[in-house]
Amino acid sequence: MSRRHIVLAAPLLLAALVCAPVPGQAMAPRPQAQPGAQNATQNATNADESPADADGIAQYRVLREYFEWQATMDDRLPGVFSRRVREEETMAFLGARETLNHRNQLERFRAAKVDLSGLTFKRITKDPDLARIQVTGHYTFTVPPVVETVDEDALFVLLPEMGTWKIYERRANWR
Repeated sequence: MSRRHIVLAAPLLLAALVCAPVPGQAMAPRPQAQPGAQNATQNATNADESPADADGIAQYRVLREYFEWQATMDDRLPGVFSRRVREEETMAFLGARETLNHRNQLERFRAAKVDLSGLTFKRITKDPDLARIQVTGHYTFTVPPVVETVDEDALFVLLPEMGTWKIYERRANWR
């Protein structure tokens, strides 16, 4: 597992350790989504700019999906990555998912609530064949009874593939 993958998985693994049930105690029932509740990709609107073009909207959407699906260990997560890095990212995801499953925490993470409203997205580059988007701020995810806040300061490089934008690289603390 590369250093980039460890950085990506660290908040999830830390929360898994914190959320691990105490021996002899029953786990709390799995939280159920409220009918009609919006997920984080629908209500995260904080941005330095609100792109009006279709590419900008699609780029911000894939980044929101990345943050939400990473926190909830959604099986769709590998699909946000460019084919150039997808195999490596899939292996990292499967390793983190297996760790949570082994600790009987996977279902709790899948039901986590994610709040991306503390993140700011700013397009640095808007070329037709490459986008660089700075993501700063913080986001929270709740795996009852724990609320985890994750600070974010990264530059994401996105590439268009087959008509959709995909994440090629995440450069943490890039400044």
